[in-house]
Amino acid sequence: MNLSLKIVKSEDLLNLRSKILRNNLDPNLCRFPGDKEIDSFHIGAFSGNTLVGGVSVMKNECKKKKLLNCFQLRGLFVDKEFQHKGIGKTIVNFVENELKDIGVDYLWMNARESAVLFYLKLNYSNSKISYVINEIGLHYLMYKKL
Repeated sequence: MNLSLKIVKSEDLLNLRSKILRNNLDPNLCRFPGDKEIDSFHIGAFSGNTLVGGVSVMKNECKKKKLLNCFQLRGLFVDKEFQHKGIGKTIVNFVENELKDIGVDYLWMNARESAVLFYLKLNYSNSKISYVINEIGLHYLMYKKL
């Protein structure tokens, strides 16, 4: 598969965020606080001209773990027909390299219970801090020293 990663606008991710992460909720309700902040950036993964995955990355303090100099990974998704092809891993590796280049120390996320193994395979640590997020379900705070 010919995959390309590009910086995109948060709006470019809303339809697939809705479809993959929010059970087809109105895309306008799938915006994240921080989407428009100056330090936030958004990655789109494209197969040809088709958006097949994406993620948002935000400078956001991790209060529950007290990680310094950190960014948060938010809303990682890969369209269902493109899953299990290494796209998610490629997106995360790209983000990690971008953050290392600007001197960020930690990347953290609220990982869905179903995604914990994915992040463990990418050498993230599970803090064992868990909570339920809205109707989405159980999440674990995970992080990695970059």
